[in-house]
Amino acid sequence: MLRDTRSFVREIRRGGFDLVHLNPSLGLRAALRDAVLLLAAKAMGKRVLVFVHGWEEGFENRLLRSRGLAGVVLSRADGIVVLGSKFVPRLRGLGYRKKIFVQAAPIDEELLDDARGATVRVGGDAKFTILFLARIEREKGIYEALEAYRILKGRYPFVRMIVAGDGPELESARGACDVEGVTFAGHVRGETKYGVFRRADAYLFPSYHEGLPISVLEAMAYGLPVVASRVGGLPDFFLDGRMGFMTDSRDPERYAELMERLIADRGLAGEIGAFNRQYANEHFSGSRIAAGLEDIYRTILKDSDRAVLPA
Repeated sequence: MLRDTRSFVREIRRGGFDLVHLNPSLGLRAALRDAVLLLAAKAMGKRVLVFVHGWEEGFENRLLRSRGLAGVVLSRADGIVVLGSKFVPRLRGLGYRKKIFVQAAPIDEELLDDARGATVRVGGDAKFTILFLARIEREKGIYEALEAYRILKGRYPFVRMIVAGDGPELESARGACDVEGVTFAGHVRGETKYGVFRRADAYLFPSYHEGLPISVLEAMAYGLPVVASRVGGLPDFFLDGRMGFMTDSRDPERYAELMERLIADRGLAGEIGAFNRQYANEHFSGSRIAAGLEDIYRTILKDSDRAVLPA
């Protein structure tokens, strides 16, 4: 971190930059690193925008217990971007009083190009493949996903599941999977990642907490109906029943029930998939997100008085 900080300071001094854009997650390691960069940039008289991507609730609680310190560091930022409106009051709770912007994250352009060439498909009566793609850890909902699949398999023997990703719970998840039809694809990227999306008929994501899960946006780009937990920035745009289904529950039976609606009504699943692909192309392209960020940059640079917002 010290080496990176020295490089960062040299680059800022070398260059004529008007604004510094930091991309931390709200977690211990990223927050410590970018707090140092934030303070260094401000010491050199630069405007700083902080775009918070991940959001760890445990770390947020630690910050709340030391609210004074968190507020002092955060207050140095000229603006903060979050991935969902639910995070705005939580930042205020941490003591931040300046401008807060809500901005989505983009889908990788190569993936989006591949998705445009994929057909929106839902398997026939004898085929339905569910995709879970995430880091394999408890808080991503891997065990809820596997249990929901087990429930569905008992009702619909033709159902299959792909689990894509790597992580600390991978071997435990394999051991916990006591029903056939599950493929553990491991970490996927590039063409392999595109392939698992193309093979799927629906996307299942029962995560406990998120910023804005890019995998959900990617699944939508491929025309997949989504069954997900109501986390992070998803409620800002997700149309329940139109894009799939969201729930506050962690009960695998609830996820199975929502997925069953798609299995039982392939016409509905197809309509949802077509809508999702169009929506993802219109709202999550890199050019659209870049234009939104440019507007935020202009706002920060025009705020010469750096007015503090009321609590």
